[in-house]
Formats: sequence, C-alpha cells, structure tokens
Amino acid sequence: MLRYSIRSRNNSRKEAVLVRVTVKDIAKLAGVTQPTVSKALNNEPGVSEETRMRILSIAKELNYVPNLAAKRLVTRQSNCIGLIWPRIEGLFYFHLCHAIEREVTKRGLTFLISVANPAEAVHTFNEHFVDRVLFWEASGWAPDMRFVKEMEAFQGELLLMGGASLPGAHRIDIDRKAGIYKAVQHLAQLGHRKITYIGNPNDKLNGYMQGMFEFGMEHHPDYFIKRGIDGKAPEQAIQGLFARPASERPTALIIDSQGMLFQMLKWFRKLRVSIPDDLSLIVYDDVPELEDVLDVPLTTVGPNIGELARRAVEILAGELPAGQATDTDSKEQALSRGVELVIEPVLTVRQSTKSLPVS
Repeated sequence: MLRYSIRSRNNSRKEAVLVRVTVKDIAKLAGVTQPTVSKALNNEPGVSEETRMRILSIAKELNYVPNLAAKRLVTRQSNCIGLIWPRIEGLFYFHLCHAIEREVTKRGLTFLISVANPAEAVHTFNEHFVDRVLFWEASGWAPDMRFVKEMEAFQGELLLMGGASLPGAHRIDIDRKAGIYKAVQHLAQLGHRKITYIGNPNDKLNGYMQGMFEFGMEHHPDYFIKRGIDGKAPEQAIQGLFARPASERPTALIIDSQGMLFQMLKWFRKLRVSIPDDLSLIVYDDVPELEDVLDVPLTTVGPNIGELARRAVEILAGELPAGQATDTDSKEQALSRGVELVIEPVLTVRQSTKSLPVS
C-alpha cells in the first residue's frame, strides 16, 4: 500500500491511498478462483471464453498491473532480455540499442540494460532472474575471475556480439575485414590508386591491405594512419599527407569509425579539402545522421543495424536453431556451442565518392 499527500486549494492537507490491485481482488469481483484469473490473464486453456472476457474486462477497469517481481520469484524466470553495454557513446550504439529494444518489445518480452562492469551486470541479472543476456562489444575483452564466477551461477543463455567467444554461449560477429575490403573495391572501381586508411591494426586493416594487394595498388606505409588511444587521428600525420604536391596526395580516404568523422571534417575545412572533388571519403558504420554532416551524403560501409538487432533477438528468443554437428562432434556438442552467426557489412554508395578522370 502506498500513501501520498495532496493539498487542496485552501492548502489543507489530505492523504490519499494507492492500493495495488491483485489477482485476489479480480477473482472476488468476477466470482471465480484465483487460478482461473491467472489462466485468463495468461491466455492459458481451461477457461471459458465468456469467463475470460469478464475477467479481462474487470482487470482493465481496475487498471490491473501484473506483479512481475512476484512472478519471477515463483517461476525463477523473467521473460526478459538483459543487455550488458560497457560502452554507450557513439551514434551507432545509440541506434543499435533502440533497434534491439524494438525487437524485444515486439515479442512481448521485457528489456533491461546495464552499463556497469560486465561482472556486476551479470550479478544483477542473476538477482532478478534474467535468463537471457546479450553482451555487446566483447571484442578485445577478456573475462576476469569475477566474471567467470558470476557466469558459473548464471543459468540462462548468453549471446556475445563483437568477436569473443565463451563455451556454451551464442555468438554474433561482424565481418569487418570484408566491409573494408568492399570499400577498397568500390574506390578501385572508381579509378582510385592512392587510398589512405585511418584506424587501428585489426581485422579492418587486414581488409584494407587485402584490397590494396588484390587490386594491384602499391601500399605506402604512411597511407595507413593509426588513430590514438583517444580514438582520434594524429593531426600532424593528416597535415603531412595534404602538404605534399598534388600528384603525391591520396585521392581517397577510408575512416574506420564514425567517431573520428567530425574531427576529420574540421581538419578538411582547415586544409580546404573538398569532398568529393579533392578527396573521396568512406566511413565505417552507417547511421542516419551521417547523411547530413556534409553538403553531400556520405558513402558508408557497415552492418545493417536492423538486421543485427533482429538476429540477436531471434537467437535469444529461441527462433534460430543451434549449430550443426560436424564430422568431429555429436549433435549434443553442436547444440552446446549455441548459435553462431557472421553478419556481412553493407556498402551504401552515396555522393562522397566519385570516379577519377581517366589519365
């Protein structure tokens, strides 16, 4: 029972009482037992249609709200998907989080999100009987002893997104190497031979190197610019590239993250570099806001956010089958591995890339 105070126009204090409507209240008004009310509210068999409609009408009239906490204590299940989100900055993560929430609620499930330390998040989800957990951006992350201990107590399903893997967990990865390779291929088809890449030495860089090699382009060491720990590219390296004679400057640039884009655009204005007349530009990650940051819409490459969210929730909702057995393991072993998917990035060609004149 909740109590709160209100004041009337003459400033006199009155006390009002809010009482939570229970299944017992509905059963009393409907003239049925509590189990009958539970069956009707949960759309279970064993209740006539007339009785079910009467119970639902009373529940609606009383603004009945199910006590999910009590239900979890009884069933030790939450019908809930929890998202562990160690990093929340960036437009891509913002849109992906909302896309996951839409997919979860579409299926009538509850959605919880935690931005805490992964071990703390798992502990909290365990306390609330959250039985399906999605852990985003596991790439480059290694589980510590506390996380392992919390996972030993976790009885539900875990989906890792980002590259890491754990025994028994589902896994979704993004073929980032293929994504950057597609970017290089697109630029090569437009006639570009001098392509600079800004990013980190990872799968994306491997895709850049593979594309440069396969399309017969000579790779200069200074065409790869490593971004710093803060995620930014060194200004001196950028200025050095564009201080060269025009014949030696890069004609195209691939940026491995939209997080660097606004910094780069600031430098381009300072250096009077026009996109795409002076430099063709491709950015990894495709979010709606990137279409309007330049006078021309940006060409991007990256995973389709809607597909990524849909696939993740399909796995945790049990809508996709577990892995297939190979020649070296049994069906039980394959099922214990869970579902494994690789999402192929999509190249979206807009107006920030242009073909070079044939010399």
